Amino acid sequence: MLAKKVWLGASAAALVLAACGQRVETKNGETAPAAAEVTVNEGEPVDGEVTLSVPATAMAGTEIALAFTGPANARDYIDIVPRGYEQTSGELAYIYVPAAVAGGMLRVVTAPGEYDVRYVLDLNGARSVKAAQPLTVTAAEATLDAPASASGGETLSVAWTGPAGQGDYIDLVRKGHGATSGEITYAYAASGNPASLNAPGAAGDYELRYILEGPGGRRVLASSPLAVALPEAQLTAPEAASPGERVIVEYEGPMRSGDYVDLVRRGYIATSGEMAYFYADGRSANELVMPDEAGEYDIRYVMEAPGGRAVLAKQTIRVE
Repeated sequence: MLAKKVWLGASAAALVLAACGQRVETKNGETAPAAAEVTVNEGEPVDGEVTLSVPATAMAGTEIALAFTGPANARDYIDIVPRGYEQTSGELAYIYVPAAVAGGMLRVVTAPGEYDVRYVLDLNGARSVKAAQPLTVTAAEATLDAPASASGGETLSVAWTGPAGQGDYIDLVRKGHGATSGEITYAYAASGNPASLNAPGAAGDYELRYILEGPGGRRVLASSPLAVALPEAQLTAPEAASPGERVIVEYEGPMRSGDYVDLVRRGYIATSGEMAYFYADGRSANELVMPDEAGEYDIRYVMEAPGGRAVLAKQTIRVE
């Protein structure tokens, strides 16, 4: 079997109970029938009778308990495939039998539909399906409660409901962005509710989305529009200064974490490579040291935000 990501759960107790012959409850409130005690065969793989029990239904992206008996060879595995799929490769998700015996659970695919859960025997590379049970995967649902508008770099509080599965996250993308990659910023659902994200530094229309992570690929479960406007900033500084002079610059602005006031050659566009700078740390003024070379320069207020920095204010100063 080719190496692939194995979607395992963290509920060791559930599988231990199943292996010891007790009924166990899944996250969906279903109970899986008990199986006899299972011992992993670490020696030469052998064939044998197999029984397998799984819940009849499960919500997309959740984890299911597995109850089974069989030879439990070290390379045997239990997989999920589309209903009626016969090949012993190309499965959507799987877990090796030793991992299942040790407490791992099998994570369900993200797409609703009809599937089979199968016990696959592996006799030194010769695979065969020994048992299969049908599984109906139902759609997962999520909601987002977020502001409709924000200023650039502003911290957003996004309340959510959803499966909260391993790897689920809330992201921020440009309006109409369809891919489940390339997001501007994101926060994992496991990090807390409400989620905390910062608005991007460019004005425009965006979307906040709840992303379900799991076998078969990510899925957008909910979205909420967000309109972003640039905040204002203001600079006050002398029109001219001497080479090497320390110039006091007064400033106002959003003062997001990482915002700064810098000095660049006049017309310089990039938000890196500045000649001098200080952080906008809440004080109303600070100093910039002028370069030794005479000429015209720009003092700029630069906002730090997801998606890139933005220049919010600029004032020209002559060094002479």
